[in-house]
Formats: sequence, structure tokens, C-alpha cells
Amino acid sequence: MTVPYTAKVALLGLDVGTSAVKAGLFTPDGVALHRHRAALNVMSPHPGHLELDADEVWDSVASAARAVLARADGLSVEAIGVAAAAPTPLLIDRDGLAVSPICTFADARAAGDLASFVERVDVEAYQRLTGNPIAVPTCSVLTGLRLASTLASEPLWFGHLASLVVYRLTGRWVMDPTNAAFTGALDIAQPDTWSSEAVSLLGAPSLRLPELVPSAEAAGRLTDDAMRQLGLSSSAVVAAGCADTAAAALAVACVENGDAFESVGTSGVLTVCRDKPPVAMHAMNRPHVVPGRWLSHAAMSSSGAAVSWLRERVLPDTPNARSLADINELAESAPPGCGGVVFLPYLAGERSPVWDSTARGAWVGMSLETTASHLTRSVFEGAAYGLRQLLDLETGLTGEAVTELLSVGGGTNSAFWSSIKADVTGRVIHRAANGDVAARGAALLAACALGLHNGPLAAARSAAGIPTSRVDPSTVTSIRETYDVMYGVYIRLYPALKPLFASLKNADRHEMGPDAVHQPTDTPITNLEGDCCVESP
Repeated sequence: MTVPYTAKVALLGLDVGTSAVKAGLFTPDGVALHRHRAALNVMSPHPGHLELDADEVWDSVASAARAVLARADGLSVEAIGVAAAAPTPLLIDRDGLAVSPICTFADARAAGDLASFVERVDVEAYQRLTGNPIAVPTCSVLTGLRLASTLASEPLWFGHLASLVVYRLTGRWVMDPTNAAFTGALDIAQPDTWSSEAVSLLGAPSLRLPELVPSAEAAGRLTDDAMRQLGLSSSAVVAAGCADTAAAALAVACVENGDAFESVGTSGVLTVCRDKPPVAMHAMNRPHVVPGRWLSHAAMSSSGAAVSWLRERVLPDTPNARSLADINELAESAPPGCGGVVFLPYLAGERSPVWDSTARGAWVGMSLETTASHLTRSVFEGAAYGLRQLLDLETGLTGEAVTELLSVGGGTNSAFWSSIKADVTGRVIHRAANGDVAARGAALLAACALGLHNGPLAAARSAAGIPTSRVDPSTVTSIRETYDVMYGVYIRLYPALKPLFASLKNADRHEMGPDAVHQPTDTPITNLEGDCCVESP
């Protein structure tokens, strides 16, 4: 049963990523009214540690929400939805205070714990239970245990970034199934309850897990303190929320078996909807916010971050490489195939399809004729080769090729990049006019929690369409042939380089002798906001 609403009802959607918080006011059918974003910084205090400060995140959430709510004249903001990057484990104490940093999906502090875990469990049986490959990003409870080992206080409550934001809004500590699937403690076929078997295998009985609540269910109403911090004069319903890419799937109506889209932000992700628990071990798998559906996310950890890295770390003093538009122009001056240069975008290890936290990025094929434009274009092409590889794996799994693909995320700001993806993959790319869609999905969940839609499936089907532009692959034979050759090189690079990565992992510790230390940084590690990208799973 749905509740009638007036034209003055608005929903606040929050997309809390690792490099920015994006807030938006939306109508119940998902039309954006106002948007605002506030920046976040990822810190690296130790090798392999990539984290956010919980208080800074909340301050940015409140700042972004206040800014957009200040423009809500004549509107009644009745409900709030939260989408957040995942997995993003953290711990709170009995007073609800964060006693650990928020670890990002690229954090590798639990890599040693994962290796021990693999040795003591039946890997195939555990993967059947959880529906996921065993990896740090799919077993975030291990990171929680690693965090707990450094703390004296007990008991400790474990959660993800979405848990923290919803708690600050409502005072209730919850997690939805789309987040829970990446903890390693959920039976993917029974997403409404924690798996006692998985919790026992992980060795996590001491951690207090959040209450599991469906994504579209109300977690509560705003507390008085949250109302004050957000600048609202009346309490609003707050949905339990979900992971950001799951919210994006709802926002673009990826709700039927075989529906697919790609998103590029810090990560690059190919998302496919399933009508039964998936067996896609090249991907991260979770229940959908739509009951009876599941999602597979084949996630490349830093294909989007590589563009920011190139601009900020490799070409910081290059006058014609100051913005995404500059980078595009520089890359366009190089030919397809970059004169034989190929880029492996594994700058933060890699998730799909190799699941190797020790993997590294690489440029291969450079010569004395290689220029900055070749290197720049190769970064865009490397992400496209990675997308083609994931599409090929999907075809191998289902026997059906994805021929057209919706593209969302901040990376859609680059028409040039979309054209490279079309040319490399041979697929038609439908480029979203405004790629930031996770906040819209969060708002649709808020509308469901308020009773304005009869569940997420009805919300997706009744939502306003997203304007797109069509990008067709090139029909020039030489371009197709060049990319086919370079793709063949790309997919052989990781197997060829893998034996070297473990040795390279600790090489920087020996450059200055045994006393060399990691230099902590408060510089944003993957800040693609402003002119590029949005977040991944």
C-alpha cells in the first residue's frame, strides 16, 4: 500500500563516498531538485592503510545536507536515504563513539589475517555460503577484528560507513543486506539474518554485529541533535539505506535478470542484476535492495583513481594537465593504441578479476618516442581494456553478450573516455547526462520507507528516466584491429608480472635501509571529486 503525496514533498538522498559526500533533494519519482557536495580526505598513516576520520565524515555529511536543505524553500523534506561506499569497516564503543578509523575498500591492513583465514577454512564451502571470493573487501569482519586487536575497550560494535551515518541520524546501529554481504558473515541466499556458521569461521563472536534491516525499511526518525545539525525544523524518517553501487542500480532501474550498467569513480564497476544468488567468482556479489534479486559487481579498484593519480602525481607541473578537460585534450593528441604503450591500472592492488592486494600498476611498451600524451591516453585505454575483460567474463558465465551498456558516475563527464570504452569494447555506451546517481537511489529508498512507493521495485519502475547520449563504437577497421591487439597484450600482463609483485610490495621499505619508515600523508589519496568520479562498492 502506498501513501499519497503532494508536490511539496521532497526526499534527501545522501551518497557518502570516500572522497566526497553528495547530497541531493529529489521528488518521490527521483527528479533532482538541488545538489551539493562536500569533500573528504583519505589518509594513509601506514603502508596498506587507507582510511577516513569518522568525525570528518559526519561533518561533511552535515555540511552537504545543510547546504542543500537551505534551498528547500516551499518543500517539506519528509524522509532521508543513505547510500555509502562499501566495504568500509569501523568500530564504535558502548557510547556510540567511533574508536577506529573508517577503512576504505582499498585498505589492506587485514591481508595477513586473510591469508591465515584461507589456510584454516574450506575455501570452496565458504565461498558457496557467502557467494563471494575470499578477499579483504569481501570479508570486512577480518578488518574489524584487526582494528579491535589494537583497542582495549570492550564490547565493540562493528559496522560499515552507512551504519555510522544512519546511527548519527537516528541513534540506531543497523546494517542492510547490501553492506552485510561484504562482511563475510552473511549467507547470500538468506540475507535477512547473520550466518552463525560464517561468524564462527571468521572467529568473530566477540564483535557485536549490527541489527540487519532491509534497505527500504525505516531505521527510525531524526534525533533532535541530528535535526539541529542538519538544519531541519521537523523530524524526518530515515531509511536503513544501502551500499552506493546498489543504490545506483536502483536509480537506473537495473532490476531485472541480465540488466547491466557500468560506473566509474575511484573504482570502475560492471554491475549485473541476477534473479538468483550468483556464482560469479570474478565479481563481488550481494543481495539487491529489490527483494528476490541479487547484484554482481565486477570492481576494478583504481581504474578511475588512475586518472586523478596521473594528473596530481605524475603531471602536477604540466600546464596542460590541470583539469579533466586538459587531460582529455592531451590524451586525444595520441593515436589509438598509444604507439604500443599499454597501462595496467592496478595502483591499489586489484579486486576483479584477479583478487590480489599485492598487484601493482605498470606501463609497458615505452620507447624513446613515447610522449606524455601517449602515457595519458594509455591510462584511459587501460580502464577500457579492464572493462572489456569483465564483459568477456560475464559473457563466459552466462553465454549472453552485453551489447549495450549504460555508463554512470563522474567519469561520464568525459565524452572522450566514453568513446574509448565504446571503441575498445565494441559496445554501444549510453552516457548518463548526470552520472551521480547513488544519491537518487538513496532518495528512492527514503520514499519507500515513507510509504510513497510499494517497495524498491515499484520505485524503480515509476522513477523518471535518466537522460543519456548514445556513443557508438568506431567503424574504422584499423582502430578495431589496434585495440584487439592491445587488449590481447593487456590480458596477458598480469599473469606475466604477478611473480614480481610480491617482491615489489616491500621494496620501498628497503630503499633507505632498515630504518626507513612510511611517511604518513593527509593528502587525498583518490580524490576524484570536482570534475571526475563517484564512488564504488
